[in-house]
Amino acid sequence: MNSPDKIATKDKKSLFKGFGGKMPSKEMFKSYSVWSLLISNLLIALFTIIEKQSVLNVLWIYWFQSVIIGVFNFFKILSLKEYAVDGLKVNNKPVKQTKAAKITIATFFLFHYGFFHLVYAMFLSAFISIGGISSGVIDVTFILLTSLIFFVNYLGEFIFSFKREQANVQSLPILMMAPYKRIIPMHLTIILAGFVLVGSEFGATNPNIIILLIFIGLKTFMDLITNS
Repeated sequence: MNSPDKIATKDKKSLFKGFGGKMPSKEMFKSYSVWSLLISNLLIALFTIIEKQSVLNVLWIYWFQSVIIGVFNFFKILSLKEYAVDGLKVNNKPVKQTKAAKITIATFFLFHYGFFHLVYAMFLSAFISIGGISSGVIDVTFILLTSLIFFVNYLGEFIFSFKREQANVQSLPILMMAPYKRIIPMHLTIILAGFVLVGSEFGATNPNIIILLIFIGLKTFMDLITNS
């Protein structure tokens, strides 16, 4: 009979696996890529604070990066030659391995993932007019140039990995859900930002810094558990 501790551990592992990742461990911190992620996230936070930039610059760049990832994921699904459905259902009916089914799943992903980001864009736009969080300059040029760099990077990755990925049989549900983990840090940051802004009205610390630290903390955590 399984003990409560073993069951709890199993549930945690299932939760992290659902996000496309694994539980943080001591072994993880021996990886160069993990330290690279930690240092890069720390540098982003320090740069934003020292240069007195608005946290919105970071959030908008992350938003554009997420949209770019979603667009390329859409084309990845469409370009699949062989794939496994792994029990995927649409309207309670098993998905068949047909071209029409692949196009349906890709289109559903595009609109569903896009809708999330449309809503987040509305929230981020609303934050611009809110005092405190919008302290610092909203650097449109910096945001667009950084996003362009991300686009070129993902385009190159898509082109150079195309043949390799075509040779592998990929899981359609896993491929479809992979980008959604990026929604979690932004989603929670927007929710928690409301509480921070309410607190700022009563003389709390600069909300720009607090919201930045919340976002970077959540992003770092998701980077760690999804790091391969």
